[in-house]
Amino acid sequence: MKVRYKWPGGTGIITLGDDATLGDVVRELASKTSLSNFGIKFGPPTAMKTLDMSGLDQLAKKFGLHGETLTIVPYEAHLSPTKQFAGEVGILEPEIHRRQTMVPQDVHVPWEVRDGTLLLRVMPSDNSCLFTAFGGVLPQPVLPSKLRQMMSDYIQEHVDVYSEAILGVPPDQYCRGIVDPDRWGGAFSYSEYPHTDPMLPIEMDRTVWPIEDEEVLIKAQELVGKLHGAHYYTNMDGLVLKCDIADCAWIGLGQAEGQRHAAETGHAQLSEIVDKQTDAVLRKCNIPGCDFMGQGDVAATRHSQDTGHESYSVIEDW
Repeated sequence: MKVRYKWPGGTGIITLGDDATLGDVVRELASKTSLSNFGIKFGPPTAMKTLDMSGLDQLAKKFGLHGETLTIVPYEAHLSPTKQFAGEVGILEPEIHRRQTMVPQDVHVPWEVRDGTLLLRVMPSDNSCLFTAFGGVLPQPVLPSKLRQMMSDYIQEHVDVYSEAILGVPPDQYCRGIVDPDRWGGAFSYSEYPHTDPMLPIEMDRTVWPIEDEEVLIKAQELVGKLHGAHYYTNMDGLVLKCDIADCAWIGLGQAEGQRHAAETGHAQLSEIVDKQTDAVLRKCNIPGCDFMGQGDVAATRHSQDTGHESYSVIEDW
């Protein structure tokens, strides 16, 4: 059995017998790359899936690895608060292109005192969600494209304030990116807010509140609690990223590694590697007393990061 592999340090080939197990493949890759903790992805670039490492004693050929090219994703220790990078002078903030995987359609909080309901108005899960949400709650709604242009114009008029040291890239380059509807605009704008939705009462679609109205803040916190319970958040440290710069083979885990790569190389265009073929797999946690069940690798990874649980079983279709 012959398998090609690529990782941030280069490429190579491993050759094993037909009776090799998945564990043999993993150990050989660890020896070749000197990595002790990593994940493996394979398949077409537009439909990659994560290799299930729970069956290390199974024959590797069962997984159809012969002739495949494996992508090795290092699981390095992260600098957990990504804010550490955002304020450092000269640090280039990468633009990360990703998709939202879970959208709650009915998250609301009854508000009897005000004879109404506070609800989440879900915005399209694209790279303009913040502009759509922010523009929609202004007294006079403003289109996302207009807000992007306003932001670009303001930065260009105040380059003494929004310098390269603040933006991470030259102001002209940042402004070109911020008016592009397919780009977030960099971590300068969104390091803490990878997706944004507005909250408002359904009866009046009211979106503007007095700053001294503490009751709406209490209700908003209650709504956020429901969203966290539904796992409606983006864990930027759990994203598998690749560099989109031509001839760069970098792959890493999490926004902190992406920022480190951008700082070291100047490459600021990254995209998420999404599991396309395994998102429908339903798994349950094997840890006694844990009743977690989730669909797809993303849900399992999030549960592992939240709890430290690493053992799962696949729930087969009936």
